[in-house]
Amino acid sequence: MSVTLLTRPASTTALRIGMLSESYLPRISGVVHSLTAFVGALRERGHRVFVVAPVHPGYADTEPDIIRLPSVRLPHEPDFPLANLLAPASWRMLQTLDVDVVHTHSPFLMGRAGARVARRRKIPLVFTHHTLYDEYLHYVPWIGPAVSRPAVRRYVARYANRCDLVIAPSSVVASRLRAHGVHSRIEVLPTGVVDTGLIASLDPSWVRPVFGVPEEQTLMVTASRLGKEKSVDLLLEMFANVVQRREAVLLIVGGGPEDGALKEQAVRLGVAERVTFAGLQPHKKTLECMAASDIFVFASQTETQGLAVIEAIAVGRPVVAVAAGGVTDAVRGGDTGVLSPASAPAMADRVVALIDDPARRARLAERAREAAYQFSLEAAADRLSALYRSLLPVPHR
Repeated sequence: MSVTLLTRPASTTALRIGMLSESYLPRISGVVHSLTAFVGALRERGHRVFVVAPVHPGYADTEPDIIRLPSVRLPHEPDFPLANLLAPASWRMLQTLDVDVVHTHSPFLMGRAGARVARRRKIPLVFTHHTLYDEYLHYVPWIGPAVSRPAVRRYVARYANRCDLVIAPSSVVASRLRAHGVHSRIEVLPTGVVDTGLIASLDPSWVRPVFGVPEEQTLMVTASRLGKEKSVDLLLEMFANVVQRREAVLLIVGGGPEDGALKEQAVRLGVAERVTFAGLQPHKKTLECMAASDIFVFASQTETQGLAVIEAIAVGRPVVAVAAGGVTDAVRGGDTGVLSPASAPAMADRVVALIDDPARRARLAERAREAAYQFSLEAAADRLSALYRSLLPVPHR
């Protein structure tokens, strides 16, 4: 399935768009990054965008048109409040949402709320399939995967089939949705993450001094949420293999529930002194960490697109990543980066080969930087605007 990013659509009529998401600021994640990027770009194009998300205790929004619904917090995920749709106040706020299009970013609580609003107002319902939900079932360990995985797939397919348009971040995800029984219209739209102005403003000179990495030392960087699904444990195993053969340092940018376990693993592997856990960083600083690296490494096998990989490519870093999910759309193996099986020795071999070949690293980085602009935020926002307009007026439900 080809991906075509359109130029500015001929029609410039402003739309009113309702974005509903389980997750929004101050939470940091790929979904939040995607959502904030598109919201900003759509507003720059004259559209009015309302973001509907759960209240996050202690956080005050500074941007306009943010609607916060009453929320509850789960004991095992205190930083991920869920909308309380049983609260009358939630429905009162949703009933005031006067928009042309409802765009949901989850099929669950906020997705169901968005579907209800779209149905009542007889307006289009759009769903972006950001996450391979059946790969995140370790967060509900009280239900065995033999039961939960097919149930989640059926649920997501049923929800997608209620929508007028399903957006897949990569062709891999689009094919997966079809295989799971989705027959609604699907369009492949990579999340626009390449903000050319932001990238031009980066200054990575602070990274090595702050984290104590000498200029002559090979610096490997990864950036992701520290959850089991991101396979950062595999990166640590790979890194332990690399440092048996070459001098190197690994900088891990991100936070999450596996932070403590990963630090313990680094100690067990004997690499704790060579691994720095940088924690959560603001987006610009994360990009600067990537830009300071010699090699960006990424092992997640559950990516719908691989936003961090695309950003690393955009800042001109050679990438070594596991060949899985949407990452295979982002990285052309041997051309814009190096793909590897999900094996620590295999990844280590590819990293060592790049460490030993600076000229190849430079070639990969240059080709990657050029290819990354197919993921420009500007082009993606223009195409999303055109997709919204293609749904209007909505057929009678």
